[in-house]
Order: sequence, then structure tokens, then C-alpha cells
Amino acid sequence: MKVLKSLITLFVVIAMGVLVYFYVYKTEQTRISRESKERMLVQFDLDAIESFTFIRPDSSIVFERSTGRLWNITAPIEVEAEREELYSLFVELNKSLILYNLGDEIDDMSVYGLENPDYYMCLDYVEGDPDTLFLGNNTPDGSMAYVRFSSNNNVMTVSRDLTERFKWPVNVYRSRTLLNIVKQDITSFEILRNGDESITMVNNGVNWMMRTPWNYPGDAKNMENIAELLSTSIKQTLVEEKTDDMSQYGLDNPRIILTISQRYGVPEKILLIGDELTATGGTHLSYAKQFDKDLIFTMENTFIKNLLNIKVWYINKTPVRVSREAITKIDFEMGDRKIVFSKDYQRNWSVISPIDKNIDREAINHILKITHYILINDVFAYEPTEKDLAEAGFANPKAVITIYQNDTILERVVLGNTVTINEPLTYFTTSKTPFIFGTRESVDAEINILLETVFGN
Repeated sequence: MKVLKSLITLFVVIAMGVLVYFYVYKTEQTRISRESKERMLVQFDLDAIESFTFIRPDSSIVFERSTGRLWNITAPIEVEAEREELYSLFVELNKSLILYNLGDEIDDMSVYGLENPDYYMCLDYVEGDPDTLFLGNNTPDGSMAYVRFSSNNNVMTVSRDLTERFKWPVNVYRSRTLLNIVKQDITSFEILRNGDESITMVNNGVNWMMRTPWNYPGDAKNMENIAELLSTSIKQTLVEEKTDDMSQYGLDNPRIILTISQRYGVPEKILLIGDELTATGGTHLSYAKQFDKDLIFTMENTFIKNLLNIKVWYINKTPVRVSREAITKIDFEMGDRKIVFSKDYQRNWSVISPIDKNIDREAINHILKITHYILINDVFAYEPTEKDLAEAGFANPKAVITIYQNDTILERVVLGNTVTINEPLTYFTTSKTPFIFGTRESVDAEINILLETVFGN
């Protein structure tokens, strides 16, 4: 019986605790939350705003939404706005609290500096009526400022931190990066050099491809480097907010025009790059501007050097991308001589023609140095003519290497003439592309070592 009474008492205590929690604690929490929201000046949501303007006696700043979360400053200069700075500003605005509410029964707004204020913020929303936040005088003790909205005549006081933000210069809000883009959003870029030479690279979300002047896989490392520089490089110095004479900067006929396309319907961005600076201390910089913006600025030449690289720099340098493990047979032909290499089920290699001889893996490595590790240093011809093929020496090739998996041809590499252009350059082609490439690899040396391995000295 005593146990039963104890259990009943325990149950009553728990029930009372639950009731206290839901009807006392939760009610108090709801009240605190409601009062906290009521004390907030307003919900400043930048994503819900179409445009806004800081009106100031010196120079007003007009911000207009571009695409998505991109913003432009349209006055006093035309330039892209720094997204992080704007969103940081609106986060701070959201934190602004109403310290005191003086009410709406105020006949003389001039007492608070709210009759004809020098500073106010006009907001146009994507949906809903526009509104204006007026900033008046500081309170007598200087710790707060008077404010009111046009949609509500209540005079309120807020911390002076809010009013100080309205006075920041336009340079605080302008974008410091070259084009204000995100690396992952880049889908393609075109480099037009000296008005006639064009290089176009396209990203399908996984890999880069060159589309002009050749249709060929891009160099992943180099393209990653360019995309990183596009998203992180900054405007070094501001030269002019606007000019009627772009020739003084070489921007009337720019040496480079860089066009970038992005995902999500973001408009193309075009960067014009003009002359290099020649003044002392500025030789590492060049003049530049965005095509549809007025601002003239300078940028680092280290980035520009990537845009001026030879065309081969942009493409994948290793044309043979067959897995070594998939290879079971290799034919090596040199004139009338043909050597056949074969791999058995234990992955051991041997020569089966014209002699029968076991060889070590090092001999196969000499072949792979000519195929898998051969590097493209030049493109002699993209769609070669008969004349190109003859000039490259493919009518009577130096060597032909055919790679098989069982009886299926995986790749064929044809080596042509070796010419000296500053240093030896050997022409070659593969069965997977129409190109005639040039390589500076030591092809002749690898062939001689291979022959010595098979036939001896």
C-alpha cells in the first residue's frame, strides 16, 4: 500500500513539473522571444530587396540588384558591389534594436532632426511597398540616435553604430575582386589576344575542354589555376572613376579581351586589359576595366601572363591515356624491323618476334616513355594536309608503336622527323586525334636503349 502511495505521489510531482514547464517556462520564453522581436528595428532582408539608396549630403550611393545575389553600385560610380560587405551590412542592420520608442504623437520632428534629415535609406522591395528609414540627431548624451520609418511615424532611438554605417564611403562597398565571380560557377572563358587570336575553354562541370582553336581536352591543373585567379585576383589601384579617353590606358584597343560565362543565368562578364604601366613602381601592373562599367583600375601582370601563354599551355600535355594494366601486347615497328612484345597471365613481358626472349619490365618502360609519358610541346598541324604529313615525316616514319589489349588496338603512336627549333623537336601523332604534335622528349635515346635491350650492342 505504501509503495502504491509513493508511486501516486511521484506521478503527481512529474505531472506538476510538466505543467510548470509548458505553462510557465514556455510561456515566459515565448514572451521574451516576442519582446525581443518587437525591439528589433526591422527585418532587413537583402534577398527581399530590389534596390536601396543611401542618401547623404556629400554623395549618395545607389545599389541595384543584378542576378541572384549579385549587386551593382550605379551611383556615384558604376561598379559591382562586394557581396560579402553588403550582406554583412544587412546582418548588422538586423541586429539593430529599438532602445526607446517615443511613440507617434510628435508634432515637431525637427527636434529630433527628422523633419528634413541629411541621412536616410530608401528601400524598394521585390514584393510590397517601398519604405524609407530616416536618421536624425544624436541623443543629448551622444550614445544613441533618433530614427523613424516613412511607413510608421514612431520616433525611436537606436545605437549610434547604425548611423555610422550610413556614412561609410562608396569604396567600402565596391567589389575589390576583378570580376566578382565564384570559381565553381565558371562554365567557360574566351581569351581574345591582339584582336585576332582566340582561345576558348569550356567546363562541363567535371573537365575542361578547349573549343578554339582546337577541340582538345584542357590541362586540368592550369585551368584550375586560371579559375582560381579569376575568382581571387583583386583590383590593385583605382585610376579613374570614368574617362572619355580610354586610349591613354590602351583600353580603346585592348591587347586582351577576356569573356567569362557562368552558371545560373548570370550575364557574361568581359574584362578589357590595356597597356602596362611604365611609371616607376608600377611596372608589374596593367590598366584594365570591365566592359560595361566605368571604373578604370590596375591589375597584376602575374595573372595576365597566364592569359598570354602559348596555346599548348591550355591543353592536356599527355595524349596517350591508356591504362598500363590493360596492355597485353605491343608492336614496335622501325622501317622493315618489327618487334612484338607480349605479357603473360603472370604479368611478365617477353619478346615473341623476331626472337623469343624474356625481358624485364624496364624494357617496357622505355616504350612507355615514348607513349604514356611523351609530352606535347607544340601543335604542328590540327587538321594536317598531305603536305603537312610529308613534312612531318609520316610517309616514312621513324617508328610506329601499336598498343593492344589482346587483339584490340588501344592506341597507335607514329613518330616522324626530328627537327631543331631552338632545341630538338620530334613530330608525332596518335590514332585518337588528327593532330600532328611536337615533343622535346628524348625519343631517339629511348629507341636506341630499347633496341640494345632486345638485340644487344
